[in-house]
Amino acid sequence: MAVSNQTPAVRSAPPGFERILLRRLPAAGLFGSVVAAIPSLFTRLLAWTGLDTDATTRILTADIFGLSTLLLLWATIVTLATGAVILTVMKGPAYYADSYPLDDADRPDGP
Repeated sequence: MAVSNQTPAVRSAPPGFERILLRRLPAAGLFGSVVAAIPSLFTRLLAWTGLDTDATTRILTADIFGLSTLLLLWATIVTLATGAVILTVMKGPAYYADSYPLDDADRPDGP
């Protein structure tokens, strides 16, 4: 889009919470992924040391818990990022398309 297509006398809004959110989402995703993996790693450690008698069931339960937490986290991050990007685009400058005057918009030509 050319700069000439910007709507005159329209100011773009200053950046707000959406920019902060977009900057923090990668770190939140990484930290949340590590936290979601901790139960699976801990149950495998207990099974490896021999302290757990029913290791297979506990490992499977921890894996299901960790995977469901991870999928919920990623879905939430994608949703928040989509909303923040939409809000960032909406706060930008306004543009208009090529406007053409209508010949008979309000009063058609009479005979």
